[in-house]
Amino acid sequence: MYRGGTKWEGQAAARWTSPGGVHPSPKASIKASRWDKRAWAFWERLLSKRCLILTGRRVFFQWRSTAPRHVRGHPRLMLARSTLCNEDMEIVKLAVVEAEASIYPVRERHAQAAASLWINIHTLPGTHPLAMKKVRTTVRFVSPLQKIARVAEGVRVDRMETIQEYAVPPWVPRLRPTLEADRGKAVYMVNKISGIVIATSSSVKKGIVGMGGLARDILFNRTSETVTNYAVVLGTREEQNPYTAELAAIAMALEKLPASICHRHITVITRNQSALAAVGQPRQQSGQSIIRQIYDLARLHRQRGNSVNFLWIPAEIDFALGSDAKAAAQRASKQGRTPDSQIPQAKSTAMRLAMERQRATRVLPVSVGKFSKAMDAALPGKHTRHLYDKLKRREACVLAQLRTGMARLNGFLSRIGAVESDLCACGQARESVEHFLFRCVRWTALREDMLQCTVARRGSLSFYLGGKAPSDTRHWSPDMKAVRATIKYAMATGRLELNEEESLDQSQ
Repeated sequence: MYRGGTKWEGQAAARWTSPGGVHPSPKASIKASRWDKRAWAFWERLLSKRCLILTGRRVFFQWRSTAPRHVRGHPRLMLARSTLCNEDMEIVKLAVVEAEASIYPVRERHAQAAASLWINIHTLPGTHPLAMKKVRTTVRFVSPLQKIARVAEGVRVDRMETIQEYAVPPWVPRLRPTLEADRGKAVYMVNKISGIVIATSSSVKKGIVGMGGLARDILFNRTSETVTNYAVVLGTREEQNPYTAELAAIAMALEKLPASICHRHITVITRNQSALAAVGQPRQQSGQSIIRQIYDLARLHRQRGNSVNFLWIPAEIDFALGSDAKAAAQRASKQGRTPDSQIPQAKSTAMRLAMERQRATRVLPVSVGKFSKAMDAALPGKHTRHLYDKLKRREACVLAQLRTGMARLNGFLSRIGAVESDLCACGQARESVEHFLFRCVRWTALREDMLQCTVARRGSLSFYLGGKAPSDTRHWSPDMKAVRATIKYAMATGRLELNEEESLDQSQ
């Protein structure tokens, strides 16, 4: 089964395998086919970076051996083949492997696609055939669209924004924002600006989204007299987000400029890079109507002889006008204030709420992954992707064995019948992951660097393997220094390394 694929794709991939289990060259097979381009495109789609391979005896996670050479040697291998593909090992539960590899189950991916489809339908213009269809609830027959609506139940779509085919016609010249990431150059550009300077900002506090902005004439008014300022409540966090608030702040600033301003240079400065990127390349995206309004206002100012420029600066740059705009946005987002205007709900916010609602229900089955649940209370979660993607192949192989509990230690090997006794070679206790990491007297000298990572949490399996303990706070993140020290210790012992035959098989 491949990431982003279906069961049918996995079966189709199996047809490429010869009865002997050897994968033929995809190019050689495709040359014999009539559908050269179709077959090669389908094969490349199957060659995803991270995939689960399911067989009758085992479940493991690896790079396809038939992948191109530049892909085959990629270091971001999460679960090594040697970890879980031993013929003597028992079948790993698919839910544990999916959680460890940060792969969403097929059912959840279909549910996310259904929720996305349901929200996208409500963003269509009123003249679209799908938008004109009325959903009628029946008892005798439940249509597929009704089932999709049940999946997305709880997400408000009654005030959804309308997204047209394009935000701006293709023949309209695009606005070109300046994105300067270099701190020195950004400070120089800000100090060099003359004319009308506009600073915008957005803020979110306790579920309220606010925006603020100021415009000053720094050419004629040496005292930097304010031309216009505003602080507006945009809506709740369930309907809006900082991205749409920043777009609305830019549009309001251009709208509030007096009509008497002619033949001047107007510069809009913001710290929200995504908002300016959307203005520079408008697409079928959330906030499309606000982007269209920004283009209309920019054209109006050009008709008056003004030039309109957009500038992004990093957040760490100290900019007096930007600090005032941020303070205005924070005043607007204070708790207790009601929205000053009713704007449509952002599609991106509705999509985020739908995805979060589905992820909140994702847990490991009750009878599966007892060791993984005790080691990492945050499973399943996104932290495993960041955990493994920072490691090399050999390091990921070792960490996967320790985190799943299916390691080359006597405690696990005896459970699957590979060895007779689960006793450690030191003769003191069962060779489990915890005994191997913290108590085995054979590796005391190698354990010094690992134990120096902490004093209060020595002996914590969760801390050293990048898992979340029940005592950890909500805003927890894995300690990569401790994880790397643990991997270094395990590799130094040589207990979890591949033998020569398996290493040769994996390199092919």
